[in-house]
Amino acid sequence: MSDVWSGRVEAYRNVPEQREGEDLDRIVEWAEGAESALDVATGGGHVARRLREAGLRVVSSDPAPGMQPDVICRAEDLPFADGSFDLVVTRIAPHHFDDVAAAVAELARVSGDLVLVEDTLYVSEQVEEAEKLRDPTHVRSYS
Repeated sequence: MSDVWSGRVEAYRNVPEQREGEDLDRIVEWAEGAESALDVATGGGHVARRLREAGLRVVSSDPAPGMQPDVICRAEDLPFADGSFDLVVTRIAPHHFDDVAAAVAELARVSGDLVLVEDTLYVSEQVEEAEKLRDPTHVRSYS
């Protein structure tokens, strides 16, 4: 699926819901005191950008090379040592993860302090099926 995402780079960089929002402000607030962060499934890089602007050392990761992350990898297979980052964030991405439990376990493993997971809301099975038709990379909403 990384080839699908590589073809969506401009959309993810320019869509207002991805590029801005109160949730980004909140992530920056919660990052206070952290020095390093990992942005998992960075997409357009909005979380990484905002955290860098706040003064953190940030590594971005994404399975899609076209998203131009610092590290190309899946959320389920992070190539970092335990406790490598003060903060690990994934925003509007877990509904695309093949194994969300494994991904969250990896986020927790590489975090030395705080893990932030934000995603789309589960509404109903009908909405889930419609979303899979609209976006074949959608696996499932969990929250």
